[in-house]
Amino acid sequence: MKNLSYTNEALIDAFKNGDKEVYKYIYLTYYQDLCVYIKGYTNDKQAAEDIVQNVLLKLWENRDEIQIHSSFKGFLYKSVYYSFMDLYRKKKRINEKLESLRYNILNELIEDDNELKEKRLLALRKAIEELPTKCKEIFVLSKFEGLKYKEIADALGISINTVENQVGKAFKILRKKMFENKYLNLFINFFAGGKRV
Repeated sequence: MKNLSYTNEALIDAFKNGDKEVYKYIYLTYYQDLCVYIKGYTNDKQAAEDIVQNVLLKLWENRDEIQIHSSFKGFLYKSVYYSFMDLYRKKKRINEKLESLRYNILNELIEDDNELKEKRLLALRKAIEELPTKCKEIFVLSKFEGLKYKEIADALGISINTVENQVGKAFKILRKKMFENKYLNLFINFFAGGKRV
C-alpha cells in the first residue's frame, strides 16, 4: 500500500483518478466509523453495514462524476446520511401506502359488515313482528324489556309455565326464519344470555 499520509486534496484526486490503493485505504479507514454513525439512525447493524457498503461502492463506480467541496471524510459522512434518508423516505412511502391500503380495506369491510348487520336486524325485526300476538308480547317483554318470567306471568295473569312455553315457541319460530334467511348466527348472538326466570 502507498504512503497513507494523504492531504485532503491528494486523497480526493487519487480517488477520482481510480487509485485502488487509495480506495482500499478509504475503506479500511472509514468503514467501521461510518457503520457506527449510521447505526445510530437505523438501530440495525446489518442495515447500517449495507448502507455504508453501497455508498462506498457507488462512490467508486461514479468517482469521475462526484464533486467534493469539503473534506473527504465529511463527504463520506454526508453521503451515507443522505443514503439512509433516501431509504427511510422510500420505506416511509411504502408504509404509508400499505397503511392507506389497510385503512381502505378496513373501511370497506366495516361498511360491508354494517350493511349486512342492518339487513340481518331488519330480517329479525320482521320475523318478530310476524310472531303470534300473545307469543310476540311475551317474547318482547322478556327479551327487550328485560322482565323475568315471574314478572311477566304476574303482569299478564298467566302461569310461569305459559311464559316459558311462549318464549320457547317464539325462539323456535325465529330460529327457523333466521336459518332460512342464513342469519342464524346473528339470531344466536343477539339473544345470547339465556332465559330470565
